[in-house]
Amino acid sequence: MALLNYVFKKRYPTLSKQIDEYVVYLTSLFSRAANIDGFTYLCTLLRVEGITSGYWDAFVEAEEALEDLNRLLRSTQTKRQVKRKIRLGLFIYCHATEMSAPYEILANLLRCCHNKLYKMHPFSHLVRIGKKKEFFAKRYLPNSKNKIDHLRELATACGEKKITQIIESFFRNDIRNAFYHSDYTISDNEFRIIEGAELGKKTITLEELSSILTKCFAFYSAFSIVYKKVRQDLARGQKYHRWPNYEVLELLSEKEELTGFKIHFPNKSHAMFERKEHEGTTALNIRLEEEGISLMVGNLDEYKKAEDWFVEGKSFDEYGSRYNRYSYWRPIIFQGDTQKIDKKVFEMTEDKTVQGCLFYIFTTGHKAIEFALKSDKDLFKRKEYSRSRLKKKKHFVIRKCENKGSSHFLFDGTYFLESVNEESIQYALKQIFAYIDSFQKRGIKIQHRLKHKLYSDVKPVQKENGSFTLTLSTDDPRNTLVATHLGMFPKSDWKIKEEWI
Repeated sequence: MALLNYVFKKRYPTLSKQIDEYVVYLTSLFSRAANIDGFTYLCTLLRVEGITSGYWDAFVEAEEALEDLNRLLRSTQTKRQVKRKIRLGLFIYCHATEMSAPYEILANLLRCCHNKLYKMHPFSHLVRIGKKKEFFAKRYLPNSKNKIDHLRELATACGEKKITQIIESFFRNDIRNAFYHSDYTISDNEFRIIEGAELGKKTITLEELSSILTKCFAFYSAFSIVYKKVRQDLARGQKYHRWPNYEVLELLSEKEELTGFKIHFPNKSHAMFERKEHEGTTALNIRLEEEGISLMVGNLDEYKKAEDWFVEGKSFDEYGSRYNRYSYWRPIIFQGDTQKIDKKVFEMTEDKTVQGCLFYIFTTGHKAIEFALKSDKDLFKRKEYSRSRLKKKKHFVIRKCENKGSSHFLFDGTYFLESVNEESIQYALKQIFAYIDSFQKRGIKIQHRLKHKLYSDVKPVQKENGSFTLTLSTDDPRNTLVATHLGMFPKSDWKIKEEWI
């Protein structure tokens, strides 16, 4: 759906500018939701619901209808067709502002930004029941105005007032009602509401009406552009994502667009949801709650005994993946038995540095060593430095981190391992330290730190009376190696900071 797409924008510079402005804001809103709760965000993009057959998705039909109306509008260009153009514009306006899906998606994005779970029917509390309190009593569904009012509440709660300010800048219930109820006329310079206005009659200049329609078309075009792009980006990105309880999330896609997800459980069972444009939805082992989604994992005994990640019944092993996004450093989130991990690590080596590396590997599933660097000079001109083994597989990668307002340069590095044992880790550590040493020999002041150590290096402060104090901040990933949930920590920015190195 692109009510007036980028090709058409050349004829309408105001529309073009408005679309670009809305795209920037909506991109930031989608991004914020994605960074707060990835799974709620995923459910929002897919509009997760129960099983349906083909041609039951009103949003798909609405998008196709708007495309058809858009073509008609673009073919109406002569001066004699001005009123036809206005009427088509009003029809598109009403059709767009009545669509349920965009409101529901925005509601769940705002819920996500406020740390609330996905809700299949985010406006269900606005449904009114008829006077007869029977099972088949008539239901009165919320209208667009009711939904916008609730969006305003959600937006205020999470500091995203701009989204409703944008919608309210073009949403006019009086125009919508007048057009739908044939309660209007169009003169040479006015849109006139005959009976439905509060004072009986009302006039709106065609110039003002044009501004309202332009903002509406721009918003829904921008929404469509961003909504499609984020689904395409996910389809093209990382396919498998390990979860902290030995589950693997697989993103499903078709024609380079996200269509669903599949969650692989460690007892070799799975749950899934998929939505295809004209084929309906498929769901397995998921239950939609009033808020959130429950997963039916199958054999609980086998699930609880798990000590590894599985996909399609086979141990999940991949090369070249890491736990943290580049430029980020957060505590390890793991919901398994850490005592078993400790025992396994201690049996493999007595080297404390290697123990930390092994603990990272066994709790995250990623065969890698992550480290951070800080230097007084830029180490390389490009954004990334890397080395590759045979078959062009990168095994040593260092990327620059943003560090505005400082004279120091920050870098985030990874050494990817092909095997997990003390010898391979020792070799990798030597390679990392040799790289650092090569800069130190050239007079560059450079500091480094492995991100995830098994032992804290925070030093106690000695007092005069012989006692000491030890200060640990939960906003500092150096102080917490592992936790069961990121929500245990106060709101924190996990971007790499100078003082952590």
